[in-house]
Amino acid sequence: MFRRCGNMVEDFKIRFIRLFALIIKEFHSVWRDPKSRSLLFIPPIVQLFLFSHAATLDIENISLAVLNEDSTPVSREFLSRISGSKYFKKIIYVKNLNELKNALDAETVRGALYIKNDFTKKYLGANSGVNFSGANMELILDGRHTNGSQIIGAYLTQIVQDFSKTAPIESGVSRPASKRTSQILITTRNRYNPNLYYHWFIISSLVGILSMSMVVLLSALSLAREKESGTFDELLVSPLKPYEILLGKLLVPLFFGVLDGGIILLAAKFIFHLPVLGSMPLYFFALSVFLISISGVGLFISSLTKTQQQAMLGVFVFMFPAMILSGYSAPVENITPEWLQNLTLLNPLRFFLVISKGIILKNINFYLCILNLIPILFISVFTLFVANYSFKNRLE
Repeated sequence: MFRRCGNMVEDFKIRFIRLFALIIKEFHSVWRDPKSRSLLFIPPIVQLFLFSHAATLDIENISLAVLNEDSTPVSREFLSRISGSKYFKKIIYVKNLNELKNALDAETVRGALYIKNDFTKKYLGANSGVNFSGANMELILDGRHTNGSQIIGAYLTQIVQDFSKTAPIESGVSRPASKRTSQILITTRNRYNPNLYYHWFIISSLVGILSMSMVVLLSALSLAREKESGTFDELLVSPLKPYEILLGKLLVPLFFGVLDGGIILLAAKFIFHLPVLGSMPLYFFALSVFLISISGVGLFISSLTKTQQQAMLGVFVFMFPAMILSGYSAPVENITPEWLQNLTLLNPLRFFLVISKGIILKNINFYLCILNLIPILFISVFTLFVANYSFKNRLE
């Protein structure tokens, strides 16, 4: 019995030494290869700054065309509210409907506001029962930019509502509260992001996305690099088992992925002032499990390809659907048809984004984190099993 235990310990020691040697070899291979080395640190940081500023749904610096046929103190006061907003950069006053149409057609403005000549009359007609919503004013938006048009419309609607509560009449005296249109006041509170700072939403998601892109690319290039350099056959005749080879190929991208995630998080904390409210050990544990599932995808791609160019093409085929179906750019509930929503259940990025935003912005507890981590664990087991099976078939 003791001899058997001793043999098992010795066998485990030999396997560990072989695996450790492969891991060291992988570190050297990644660091010596200019293509792999260039992927490690600089691109994720550059992409962090690019995505955080460019990939935003906030719309600012809006140009608006205005045709004001009313030209009264009330209409001018209303337009001053628009020009004083942080969202509207430039107000272009036009003289007629033809100029307004041309400005929209040429896309020199994102929207147009047409204030008709009876605007003030209807706005001040409280005694006759005509409220502000009945005043003749028309907002024309560019339907070619559907999302932007909806957001601009929401901005102007908010300005209209605020104006209807506080704007003075021509005599300079504010309307009595009983004569104002809005009798119900809604107080809005934005939890977890009080100022609706869109960078917080973007960057808390980018930690997972940028780490994923780097890990899947490194793991996909690992076996393809061996095949191109001619060392793949030497790897096959080594004493290493197929699962040991895959494990060695997995751990190195996983290490660099977690390291990159930490660097991105530090940059987000000190440069973009991202509030990190939750547990960092829990966050990095979830990040590690998530990146294991992504490494399995990369190794599966690598086992099917013969060159690094083919591996990179396979990565791009995986990356774009994974990002689109993750809920990063639009909520999963908005995806149509409905069967595509069910397809997102196979995407580990969908679950990790919930964990990432939850820990960073909401300080979610361990239980809520585990609820989203369990699907990632199942996906990790599946992707690694498929990668190992594919690699075994290649050996045969």
